[in-house]
Amino acid sequence: MSLVVAGLAAASLASCAAAGGPNADSAGGGLPDGLSVTVQQGRMDVPLDRLVLHFENAGEPVTVTAITVDSPALEPGMSRDEPFDLGAGDAVDIRLDLAGAVCDGDPAAIGIDVRVTTTDGSEREGTIEPDDPFGTMQRIADADCLAESVAGVAAIELPERLRTTGTGTEQRAWIDVTVAPVASGDGTLSIDRVSATTLIGNEDGQDWPLGIDVAAGDAPVEASLAVRPARCDAHALADDKRGTILPFTVATGDGREGRLEIASGADLKADLYAYYAERCGL
Repeated sequence: MSLVVAGLAAASLASCAAAGGPNADSAGGGLPDGLSVTVQQGRMDVPLDRLVLHFENAGEPVTVTAITVDSPALEPGMSRDEPFDLGAGDAVDIRLDLAGAVCDGDPAAIGIDVRVTTTDGSEREGTIEPDDPFGTMQRIADADCLAESVAGVAAIELPERLRTTGTGTEQRAWIDVTVAPVASGDGTLSIDRVSATTLIGNEDGQDWPLGIDVAAGDAPVEASLAVRPARCDAHALADDKRGTILPFTVATGDGREGRLEIASGADLKADLYAYYAERCGL
């Protein structure tokens, strides 16, 4: 009979451990039920290199005292120890600066280590496996690793200022892009085109076809993008968030390809806004 009792006790312990799931942690007793996390990015988080952790709490009120992102596709260091409260039914977005990419890591393998204090004052901790409904982690990895591959071959540089001629609605403008290969190496880079944005497009169409192929050690290549307003709309100018970020369609010799977004500097951005307003007569 004692063997039967021992067997039942062991099975019960195993069942309790399994029920803890991803939130189980022997040191902190496991997280309370009802906590969940979703990883995502808003459109303004992308150029700022931030990851959004969307916390929801369907259980008892807690104070989250520490969080750490654990992903083999990101360098360590993404953590926060500034407490925030999560009442029953509450949700909150926490923004963290993205760490550097680890390009041989799996973006889908991510855990959020969480420590909380409950209403009775006890500390509990565990790891939450977050939802990623929009493929945010894969997109971040693809973009960062593409940028790393491109940088290993050449720098794609936007000018400090916009080049213009004429005045008023007859004014014309060019963004003079420089592709500057690194001094040595065996990498290659193809730049197919630059896509129009919500604010500007090609004077002769929509996108700017380039067809530039360079290799490490090559001489710099320059390309002038003739710019026109995508539409003359004062609201589009006033509400612009991403119209001066240029998307380059690129491919590197190591097999990476996609869109590499390069943001205009402060002076170029101001010049583009002024040009848009002058040419449109706003």
